[in-house]
Amino acid sequence: MFTQRPSFRYLAIGAVVSLFTLTFLIISTGAPGRASQFNLKPQLRQQYCAPPVNSSAGWEFVVARDGNNHGLSEDQCRIAFPKLFVEIDKSSTLRENKLVSYKELDSRTVDDGMVRAIIDRGEASETLIALLYIVDYAPMPVTASRARATLNSLHRALTAFPDRHLLPSIEFIFTTEDFAEHTTGSSPIWAYSKRDSDTSVWLMPDFGYWAWPEVQIGPYHEVRRRIAAIDDGETTADGTYVPGLKFQEKKKQLVWRGSLATNPPVRGKLLKSALGRSWASVRVIDWDNQDDIRFNLLPIEDHCRYMFLAHTEGRSFSGRGKYLLNCRSVVISHALEWREAHHAALISTGPDANYIEVNRDWSDLSPKIDYLIDNPEIAERIANNAVRTFRDRYLTPAAESCYWRQLVRQYSAACDFEPALFSTGRDGKTRLRGVPYDTWVLMH
Repeated sequence: MFTQRPSFRYLAIGAVVSLFTLTFLIISTGAPGRASQFNLKPQLRQQYCAPPVNSSAGWEFVVARDGNNHGLSEDQCRIAFPKLFVEIDKSSTLRENKLVSYKELDSRTVDDGMVRAIIDRGEASETLIALLYIVDYAPMPVTASRARATLNSLHRALTAFPDRHLLPSIEFIFTTEDFAEHTTGSSPIWAYSKRDSDTSVWLMPDFGYWAWPEVQIGPYHEVRRRIAAIDDGETTADGTYVPGLKFQEKKKQLVWRGSLATNPPVRGKLLKSALGRSWASVRVIDWDNQDDIRFNLLPIEDHCRYMFLAHTEGRSFSGRGKYLLNCRSVVISHALEWREAHHAALISTGPDANYIEVNRDWSDLSPKIDYLIDNPEIAERIANNAVRTFRDRYLTPAAESCYWRQLVRQYSAACDFEPALFSTGRDGKTRLRGVPYDTWVLMH
């Protein structure tokens, strides 16, 4: 017995009928979430629905296991880092009654140091990922490495996420400058730092979470390893164990290295307050003088050999802050005007204090240093709190990726449009608006 094969004629007729049926379905219904791909004008956004809460009941963040995991679930991110998304929540609240329109976003010129990009989740299929496209890339004579570092970090946070197909599509603009200029309008922009008055700024992680080559600071994960080796010890390649430096064995001095040019009023007063003090190791670095750099530059991990670390703002935030907070030392900072993503976890008073705050003019620096030197157990408790709070939680690579994805989600919810990945030219041809990140990164 055998099954008779249908004749070719009937197969051909069936194929034609199927083709017409498929064409009709595509024209009448369109691809889910992609109705705008042949039209530059974005469509109204469908309400983003958060994925079901994962079964993370009883799950706890363990830094040794989870600290370098860039793919924690949304639920795990909330459990591990409850204070991490405060600034995103603030920006979302400001947009509750006035969603971001495409016209509003498009009104912002992509000036020097800015990047315009799209995250597109692709078709509604779990086999496709949220893809990053570069729509516009302005000249960057000074900050090009920042742009690459930022995009690398964002791309990593997207691709490492197992549920990346559930992330929304967005179109956004970010700046690689120290702060976002021209923020008096409502047009949204992502930046590394903001003041409370910068209501149009959405905070993003800074470039140093990838690397900071201009000041000879390498990859963030490697910096963390070197810092932990000083505080906790390490086993060398030949198997020799080198013990860490106990807190009470550290130099009982306040250390600071930097340029005065970026914030003369604040940094100049630090120098004045530390002048002639036996507890001070404060030096200015001239970044245009190679001899001065060789003599005065202190590797970032070697800051951790000091008991007290001074933190000052620059033109806006200071990128060194997160490195200092990785140390088992006492960070001493003037009152801050510029916010960063991890700042909601800062505590300056009480038994949970993880840093010391002084007046912005450093006028109370000396008595506070004297108090800490006379009460070493209090100083050590603050240093240990900093390690638990920042090195082992809010400044982990896992936290950074969690922040990126939450920024994408909540920024999406504040927009009323779905980004158009394709546009149609006057010649009737459909073109991709941006350059795929995988291609762009090879070109820059």
